[in-house]
Amino acid sequence: MNKESKKWATITMVSLLILISSSLSGCLEEESIELYNSSNDPDPISQDCLNHDGLARHDHATLQIFINGEQELIPANVGIMTDICNQEGEEMHAVHTHDSSGRLHIESNEDIDIPIGVFFDIWGHHFDETGIFEYRVNSTHELIMTVGGQQINEYDDYLLVNTSDIIEIRYQEK
Repeated sequence: MNKESKKWATITMVSLLILISSSLSGCLEEESIELYNSSNDPDPISQDCLNHDGLARHDHATLQIFINGEQELIPANVGIMTDICNQEGEEMHAVHTHDSSGRLHIESNEDIDIPIGVFFDIWGHHFDETGIFEYRVNSTHELIMTVGGQQINEYDDYLLVNTSDIIEIRYQEK
C-alpha cells in the first residue's frame, strides 16, 4: 500500500469511527428523553382544598383503567391529606378516592364543572389524548375512552358528572 492509499484508509477509518460514535450517542440520547407528563402543568382546580362542609357539589363517578388488558388499581385516598391539602378542615382535593374501588368523589364549594384531568393532576399521573401514565399512543398502541360503553374523544377534558355510567380508559394494541 502506498502513502496516498494509507492516508485515505486512515481518514476513512477515522470518519467511520466518528460516524458510528455519533449514531450511538444519538440513540442513547433518545432513550433519555423524558416523556411529557400533563400533571406537571396542573389544572388550577387540582390545587383547591376543601372538607365536607358547605359543599355546592358532591357527585360520584366510577373509573376503570386497563393497560394492555390488565386492570390498574386506583389507590385509596388519592387526593386526601396530600402535600397541598393537609390542613385541618381542608384535607381533600376536589376529586379524590376513599377506597380502591375506582369510585371518584367529585366535590366543590362551588357548582363548577370539573374535568377528569383534574383527578390525574391530583394523582400525579399523565392522561390526555397522547396516552396514560408512561404509556403513549403510537403506531402499535391506541387509547380508547368510553363512558357507559360509548366511545368519547374528550379524554382529560371529559367533565365528571354524577352518573352510574362507568368511565373506562384502555391503552391497548391496535
